Amino acid sequence: MSNAEYHSDKGISNSNLNAASKSGRHFWDQKFGPPRASTHAFDFGTAAHALILPGEDINDVAVRMPEGMKKTTKEGKAFVAEHAGKILLNEFDAYALDQMVESVNSHGFARGLLTGELKGKSEQSYFATDSDTGLRIKARPDFITTSEGSNLIIDLKTTTDASPKGFQKSMASFSYYKQAAWYLDVVELASGNRPDAFLFICIEKQRPFNCAVYMADEKMIELGRKHAYEDLFKIHEWMRSGIYPGYSTQVEMISLPKWMLPKEDGTTPDYQPIELY
Repeated sequence: MSNAEYHSDKGISNSNLNAASKSGRHFWDQKFGPPRASTHAFDFGTAAHALILPGEDINDVAVRMPEGMKKTTKEGKAFVAEHAGKILLNEFDAYALDQMVESVNSHGFARGLLTGELKGKSEQSYFATDSDTGLRIKARPDFITTSEGSNLIIDLKTTTDASPKGFQKSMASFSYYKQAAWYLDVVELASGNRPDAFLFICIEKQRPFNCAVYMADEKMIELGRKHAYEDLFKIHEWMRSGIYPGYSTQVEMISLPKWMLPKEDGTTPDYQPIELY
């Protein structure tokens, strides 16, 4: 199944859950609204997946623009027209992707997961029915191993900070912890076998292009499942009622984030202003 066919399927995906965690209108707009234009960050991630994941071919989705070529020139416009529908990689993107591949290959564990030491398949689609809501649910892991004695879901993340603390922030900000639980559950429901673990391969998309591998622990999966199914139940109610609410319709009191407020002993919080560079 192609990526486009997977996304067009009516099943509820992890990205739908993330939209639902914001509001009913966010969910409706993502699931039923008109398509949105792609972003550079999304296109870069797509190219990275196609270049790094086994069995994928970056030439199917992206093309490198010749060095020094500009889209605004006659030659550049002809090149863009010739490769319509593909992601156009400028020299900076192409350099970053090459460095990211080199980083994965120099990381022993990541290399072992993605270069054939463990048999597996990329971009496989899984579908199941949730027994509590009756909703069709789905997941499409980046890579899932099928070697005897090893059944792992591997998710490739491009990030600005692959350090433990940095990626913890990303897991909270982008609900990666919820994704881990959702994928494990959907694959188990669809296949009858629960994967042994969920692994993140994190690659920095800027210098020094560090790579790290992390395994989701049980506490993460437990909390992720709780939040995922809270979102799924909200989606079920919205779809049943046909009402997709936005934010509160009342006037709400609002304050500063707790980390900005004075501490209980009256002292001011310790924080550094963000440096822009």
